[in-house]
Amino acid sequence: MKRILLSLIGALFFAATMSAQESGLVSSTEYSFTETKVMPKMNKTTTRQGTMVFVSPDRLTMDYHQPAGDYTHITGDSFDVCKNGKVQHFPVKDPTNRMSLFRATLLYCLGGEVDKAAELNHAEKTFSNEANKHICTLTVENAAPKDIAMLRLEYDARSSRLLSLTITEGNGNYTVYALDRQ
Repeated sequence: MKRILLSLIGALFFAATMSAQESGLVSSTEYSFTETKVMPKMNKTTTRQGTMVFVSPDRLTMDYHQPAGDYTHITGDSFDVCKNGKVQHFPVKDPTNRMSLFRATLLYCLGGEVDKAAELNHAEKTFSNEANKHICTLTVENAAPKDIAMLRLEYDARSSRLLSLTITEGNGNYTVYALDRQ
């Protein structure tokens, strides 16, 4: 009984500690990042690199230098992506729109608001530790092929700084954003 009680207290302490340590990017700080997109069924992987600035709560600029000219820019009322010279403007007014949901999820995760990201995506939130990292995983059951099925946020165990964000789609494709503070 004593062992069970101590285990329960330890688990509650770990959960409380993880909630307190959820940390996003430092607002207005420039980060270098590498984006790796993996499409397992097509046996295809692409890598892009650039700089990212998140300004809490709703601004994000991701400017790529490999390939040069690509970008993702998010403001309070816009979501624009340029890839290979082609610019796409995604609607953000309708919160049920897939890209509007993705935009909000990305902003919540980068801002350290994983509870809001979990609620928005009807996801289950779990925590774990792995090699000097705290891991927060949000899992969505029965996600459609192009929708978010899982989010994995890795934090440095010492500083609580966000190290990487992995977004997995329902079709198994996933994108990893590995972040370095400049």
